[in-house]
Parts: sequence; structure tokens; C-alpha cells
Amino acid sequence: MTREAVLYKNLISRADRPARSYPNTLQRLAKHFWFISYDKNIIEIADELEQYTEITVVCITDESNQPIGIIRRDKLFLFLGKRFGRDIMSKKTAGECSEAVNVYAGERNIFILLEQLRKQEDNENIENKYIVLVDSQGAFSGMLSLQDAANYLVEMTNDDISQASLLQERLLANIDDIKKFNVNVDSWCSSAKGIGGDFYFIKKISEKKFFASLCDVSGKGVTAALVVSIVWGLLQNFDMHKGLKDLLINLNSSIIRSFHLEKYLTGFFLIYDTESCILQIADMGHAHALFLRKGRKVSIQKSRVNLPIGVEIELEPMVFSFPVQEGDTLVIYTDGISEQDNPAGEEFGETRLTSLVQEVLAHNKNLSGLLPKALEEFRQNTPQHDDMTFLQFRF
Repeated sequence: MTREAVLYKNLISRADRPARSYPNTLQRLAKHFWFISYDKNIIEIADELEQYTEITVVCITDESNQPIGIIRRDKLFLFLGKRFGRDIMSKKTAGECSEAVNVYAGERNIFILLEQLRKQEDNENIENKYIVLVDSQGAFSGMLSLQDAANYLVEMTNDDISQASLLQERLLANIDDIKKFNVNVDSWCSSAKGIGGDFYFIKKISEKKFFASLCDVSGKGVTAALVVSIVWGLLQNFDMHKGLKDLLINLNSSIIRSFHLEKYLTGFFLIYDTESCILQIADMGHAHALFLRKGRKVSIQKSRVNLPIGVEIELEPMVFSFPVQEGDTLVIYTDGISEQDNPAGEEFGETRLTSLVQEVLAHNKNLSGLLPKALEEFRQNTPQHDDMTFLQFRF
């Protein structure tokens, strides 16, 4: 590759960026391109650096423009500022004052290198650690600090989280409208880290039936979003006429095949028949549901508890049914709501949630309007520890 260097000042030259560099390579991250010949006087270099504060580090190169070390501005000026510092350094060259540094090909993959560096036991602050890059001919082509690399990974992670969060918002928004079933639906979701593992899903099965679920995926972040996407896709495409049991068996198999028992989800799944007013439910290790009849809490939990999805290869889910009356209310929620604590260490709890639901029913309000405010007032300055989601049905 043909390289040219433009004279930056009198002694310091600046290397051109390579005409082409590939994604996720060290060369793409290079931030510093200044270099000096090894035989230049260090005092003259310091005098020139003093005029140009934007130069924080320079590479020292030999006759072939190959790197032999670096000089950091802060360290050089710190030494020269000491008593007799300039006198001591007056006869020294850049090559004599340079410090050794690791040199890598600019086209090397950033992720492979950082994984190797992570395994090395080196406690030096990453802000003070530099990597020198060379082109295919071994000539200096740039530098970056490990802090630059860390910033790049943070930006990449934030971009991934933003995209995953956007995807999750679109999935939550893409649910069927079931107003025609004469069922009032209310919902709310708040992720603890921008993107989480809570999600709900509603799908029309026929003119008289609909399916709904609320799930809590283990873990957080992009991995949880991936699980959410897989589950959402299966729910969207599954033939719900086959019933809850077949759905849950298929979902369990899909999660196990994809994540090999490393990820799981709890969930509450239901099918409601508006003609018979029969509600079928399957609680898959979730156990966070309130059922109110005439404003009073009624237990709908059975003695047998189903396992979460994705923890056992063989799954035999229990599905049970019961009749629903007009005015009945079902609230499914995740543990992030009930387990949210305040500065005193007290949890919000199911009792407070039940009282709030009863207030909503008594005054014909929306839970999505009252619950976020109640949680905010309760936790005060205590951070939100987990995702919070609820799905309410008023029959």
C-alpha cells in the first residue's frame, strides 16, 4: 500500500488514513496519527508539542517508518518540569526517550484482540495504554488507546440496545384489537435497563375466541430481546385452535432447541371463549395473577404448579378452565412490580397492588394511569431493579 505522510509541523508528521479499512478492525478505530523520526532531539520535540495541545501522543519511527515506541505528551512534560529536567534531556533523541508499546496489524479484528488483552493480567489503567498500528508493509498507520476501543464497544452496545428496544416496542404495539369481544384491556410495561425480558401478546383466534399471554424472560438486555422475538414469532404463527397445551409444548421445545436450557421464561397463558364465557389458563411458573369478582380477590391457583418454559425437555402442562362472569377482572403482572422496594427495604407487594386494582374498579379508572405513579411514590429514590409489566382484562 502506498503511504504518504504530510508534515504536521517542523518535526512532527501525520500519517494518512489508509485508503481502505474493513469493519471491526483496529484501523477503523485509530485516533492518533502523528509520528516523529527516532533521531530528532527531544527538547526540540517538546518545544513543538508545547504549541499544539491537541497532540497527546506521538509514535517514534525508524528510517523505514516502522514504529519503535511512543512518547506521551503528559509524561514528557512532567519530566521536563522537574528540576534539571531539560538539562538531563537536552542531548537525548526521541528514540532514546520512547517507551515500548505493542504493535499490531491495522487489519486485525478488534474483538479478537480485546479478548486476548482481557485475559492478560495487567492492572494498568486502560486510559494510559496505547496500541500502535502498522499497514501491510509494516509502516506506522495510526494509534488508539484501549479507552478508544472501550468507547467503541460501549457505542456498539448502546446501538444494539436501542435497536432491540425499538424492536420490542414494535412487537408490543403489534397486538390484535379485541374490543369487539366486549373485554376491556389495559396494559403497561417499563423496562429497568432500556430493554428487558417482559412482554405481552394478544391474538384473535376466531370471532368468538382470543388468546393472550404475559411472559417474563430470564435475564436482561439484548439476549432477552432475542428470546422475546423468538417467542413472539412462535405465538404469532402458531395455530391457536390446537389449544394451550400444544402451544406450550411447542414453545418449550423451541426454547430448548435454541438456548440449550440456558434461557427460560415464566408466563401466564389464556384463551377466552366469549360465547361460553369459559376462560382457559396455564400458569407456567409465573404465579403473579389477581382475579377479582365483585371487587373481591378470588383464588384461581391450583395445587399443581407448572414448570417455566425451557427448563425441562419433557413438558406436560396443566391447563384448567372456569366460567367468567360479567364484571370479573384478571390482572397478570410480573414480579418487578410486587418486588420493587423503597428506601426502608419494604416491597410494594401484592396487597398494595390489590388495593390499587380495587380502587380502579370502584372508580372506573385505568390501572395504567395509577400504577406507575403509585410505584414512583413508593420507591422514592430507590432505583427500579427489574422490568415491570401488567396486562388487565375486565370482562
